[in-house]
Amino acid sequence: MNIVVGATGQVGSNLIKEIKRKGFPVRAVVRKPDKLTDKTIETRIADFFSAHLLTEAFKEGTTVFLLTPENPTSNNIIEDTQQIVRNFKKAIQTNGITKVVGLSCVGAHIDGNTGNILMSRILEQELNTLDIEKCFVRPSYYFSNWLGYLETIEQYGVLPTFFPKDLKIEMHSPIELAKFIAHIMTDRASKQNEIYELTGPQKYSSYDVANTFSKLLNKNITAQTLPPDKWKDTLMSVGFTENTAINLSDMTRTVIDNKAFPEHPNDTVKLSTTLEMYLKDQLRK
Repeated sequence: MNIVVGATGQVGSNLIKEIKRKGFPVRAVVRKPDKLTDKTIETRIADFFSAHLLTEAFKEGTTVFLLTPENPTSNNIIEDTQQIVRNFKKAIQTNGITKVVGLSCVGAHIDGNTGNILMSRILEQELNTLDIEKCFVRPSYYFSNWLGYLETIEQYGVLPTFFPKDLKIEMHSPIELAKFIAHIMTDRASKQNEIYELTGPQKYSSYDVANTFSKLLNKNITAQTLPPDKWKDTLMSVGFTENTAINLSDMTRTVIDNKAFPEHPNDTVKLSTTLEMYLKDQLRK
């Protein structure tokens, strides 16, 4: 049984679909089952802060997909991550799970004040102590992050960004990422303790993203960079706590300073979906 934690998220929901499409058994572990789009999927409800509920949810599982929590309302997201990952580990050990696939991120090998990237580092380091097959997938920036600005783009013709407008960074499709993870989870020939670092077909800047939206919406869209001294207040104005706003800001600085780089740059996996292909498909929905 393939178990997917975070099955209602951007990656998890597509991962569930892909594993099911490939004909393998799959179970969703979620906090809010009403958010599942496919109601036919076997489901277990679990609070990630409950080792007991996670242990019950992982029963009869063989392979499990894990990720770090995305909770902008947390008052200590790093401490929360440490507790949740410990609970994951206990549930895995109790149920005799034989393979774990962890969703990490590029830069997780770096030790330092990297904000949200540190959460991925915690996931990797804690699960690395398990004597089972482990694969860590380290993606770059998701194309889908830009869709959060769609209302502002359509209403004002402005694409807000925390990045310098001309800074090109690695980006890729979360849907293609999910397909890659599904292959890793169901491939019996995969290697133990493997790290996969993913990039897109090319690097994109915020300026490139604005131009792509301009083309697809047939409207002039301008990228507008938010200065660093406005990051925290802006994030808090949309529901982040001071703690999670600081962590996201620290991660952004890490990316801008070019410190979030692949550990094995010559072995990265290049996904093929372009930004235009992804956005065009999403804007149809």
